[in-house]
Amino acid sequence: MSDLLADFLRYLAVERACSEHTVQAYRRDITQYLSFLDYQGDPAALAVDRQRLRRFLALARRDAFALAEGRPRKAALSERSLARKLSALRAFYRWLNRRGLLAADPSRLVETPRQGRPLPVFAEEGWVHRMMGLPDTTAPRGLRDRAVLELLYGAGLRLAELRGLRRDDVDLRGELLRVRGKGAKERLVPLQGEARRWLERWLAAAAPPGPAPVFAGRSGDGAIGRRTVQRLVEKYLGQVATLARVSPHVLRHSFATHLLERGADLRSIQEMLGHASLTSTQVYTHVSTEKLKAVHRKAHPRG
Repeated sequence: MSDLLADFLRYLAVERACSEHTVQAYRRDITQYLSFLDYQGDPAALAVDRQRLRRFLALARRDAFALAEGRPRKAALSERSLARKLSALRAFYRWLNRRGLLAADPSRLVETPRQGRPLPVFAEEGWVHRMMGLPDTTAPRGLRDRAVLELLYGAGLRLAELRGLRRDDVDLRGELLRVRGKGAKERLVPLQGEARRWLERWLAAAAPPGPAPVFAGRSGDGAIGRRTVQRLVEKYLGQVATLARVSPHVLRHSFATHLLERGADLRSIQEMLGHASLTSTQVYTHVSTEKLKAVHRKAHPRG
């Protein structure tokens, strides 16, 4: 069974071009499911009916696997987390079915948990401006940090997209970035203003030409680490923002929200973000609506 899982994860990474984050999340969810089947007495019983699959999701909802995994138990898993687990199992079963290892796919008969779409968390414009002034750009690391922050906010990149940028993806003269998004789909994103200026400074100072990563890791032969980027966003944005949690994705949300607030149309924002569906982009209209309501409550004499 472990060989099958390894083959499936390789398929996700190579053929589906899934991010490292997605591959690891699927690995955890499917490993948990296989442990559940093992506990049920038949670790090879992948051809289960939907009742057993529902039983697994019911246990997962109560975080019943926490003790076996050696971690504190949560009160309950969110519908969003359950939906992700089911998505991982569906992808795994679909892959098994296509390879002829299963005659039927029981996951098709299990309903996706209903989930409310959470509003994106974003930083206020003033916070972003103050954050950008924090790195010491006279030092190489500070210059790198400033370029990373400017790109995450100025181009609305996902963390995996930032890490995947190569020197030959950058067209300074044409003011464009070639970005490889989810599913290895490429898109062109404008590279202008402060993002272009600080990236140009970084490339001139540190990044080698050709296909090398724009932001290299410590060893110099690979991309900057996920955790390194997360830590630097936490370090700088955490100093100026009053948010419960900060992350690189907060800057992507801020990019989209601020564009919308300043009059950009949804279709253009969708294209820049690399969303397959306009529905994913429309969530930012709700953010702007909530902000308008807050302004009204604060400013209107009868609000």
